[in-house]
Amino acid sequence: MTGGADAVQVRDGGEDGRPARGVQANSGGDLRDALDDFKKLKSRYESLADDDRIREQPALVSRYYDIVTPFYEYGWGSSFHFAPRRPGEKLKDALLRQEEGIGAILRLEAGMAVADIGCGIGGPLIAIARSTGAGMTGINWNAHQIARGEKLLRKAGLDGSCRFLLANFMDIPLEDGSFDAVYSLEALCHAPDTRRAFEELYRLLRPGGELAAVDWCLTEAFDESDAQHRDALDRLEMANATPDLLTTGQQVEAVRASGFEIVTAVDQQVTEGDPRTPWFMALQGRDISLSSLARIPAGRRVTAAVTRAAERLRIAPPGTGEAAGLLNVAADSLVEAGELGIFTPSFLVHARKPGGNPGAGTPPGSSHPPARP
Repeated sequence: MTGGADAVQVRDGGEDGRPARGVQANSGGDLRDALDDFKKLKSRYESLADDDRIREQPALVSRYYDIVTPFYEYGWGSSFHFAPRRPGEKLKDALLRQEEGIGAILRLEAGMAVADIGCGIGGPLIAIARSTGAGMTGINWNAHQIARGEKLLRKAGLDGSCRFLLANFMDIPLEDGSFDAVYSLEALCHAPDTRRAFEELYRLLRPGGELAAVDWCLTEAFDESDAQHRDALDRLEMANATPDLLTTGQQVEAVRASGFEIVTAVDQQVTEGDPRTPWFMALQGRDISLSSLARIPAGRRVTAAVTRAAERLRIAPPGTGEAAGLLNVAADSLVEAGELGIFTPSFLVHARKPGGNPGAGTPPGSSHPPARP
């Protein structure tokens, strides 16, 4: 199943007496439809066997991003990830520094073919393409985000060297060895089978190609037997569509078991951040500016109240208030997990596919790999 599938066959009546319909797998209907679908898919997902979870997780995640993308863009800009912060550094600058750092880690340059896995609306892709000159393919299973990203790509003047591909990153319709390098920023945590996702990225890399995966992981401080830890994790996974997060150790093992040689594995929040400016401060109320109002607790409460009122007045689409409430749960659980020290959004695994000529790019013009027949 790819991100472009039309529907998952679950049928029952919608909310508010609306007629029954098939649950949309990708960007179908309005916000209220997306919320209904997300809740139905989530309810089903919890009772599914592993193979069925692998089949339906793309639909669950895609519907989640149909709900949250406008809110993310309003509060976060075009880069939907966290980043290690330094004292006095603005969030926007930290995000850009981390993105350009990925280009440096992978030694990207003009003529190289590079994949951004789970690319969102393309903010990091555009930043890395600008700083390195590499040809980029953004792979995403959400049609709405790709449509938005294509507009941003044209605006940036990069549509000649970069592109987007609508696909499930568990099964990408491209030839083996299509890319010189692959990176992902906080997206593989949505995969229903992490090892299988890394195996697919391994297939797509040429021999000697490198991977930089920055992702959400539980730290070694997480204690499954601790009720507070378990409760915070349950809310975090539910509200962010990230079921079954791995520990940092499990993440490294999943990459190694996929065939990669590990170059380094570090929590960037520890190696590059500062304890005085934790990654979750953007959600905590310590990062005050006009642009941060949609992220901080007071601003989120005001947004939720305003959207509910606007919804009643039919100024905002049905479901807007509920979507804002879901994001409040997501943000509060992230802050709690961060304060407990049981979670990091920035665990970096830099790895290499054996063979080839490490660091060698491909000739100019090869940055758009052909589709698999």
